[in-house]
Amino acid sequence: MTNTIDNLTAEIGLVVGQILKTDLALLKGYSQAKARAIASFTLILGRAHAAGTLSRAQLEDEAAELERMVVRFVRNLQALATTTVERLLGGISQLLMG
Repeated sequence: MTNTIDNLTAEIGLVVGQILKTDLALLKGYSQAKARAIASFTLILGRAHAAGTLSRAQLEDEAAELERMVVRFVRNLQALATTTVERLLGGISQLLMG
């Protein structure tokens, strides 16, 4: 029985590992791209503000857009995490039912 438990444990580990490898690569690429976009926009705003080329109202509008960018980014991260959990549940379930 131990051999069967060890084999099943190893198979579960492989399924988890494959799913996480794929999803974490996607998450890393997405996170880096969005973080770069948010950082770039932040620096542009900061430079424009420092140069005095933005009115107070424009700065407030752009700051609100920056906040929306961050909120969308975090919500997308949450969705990717949820998708990963669902893929893990499906993969392990499929393995166990097989």
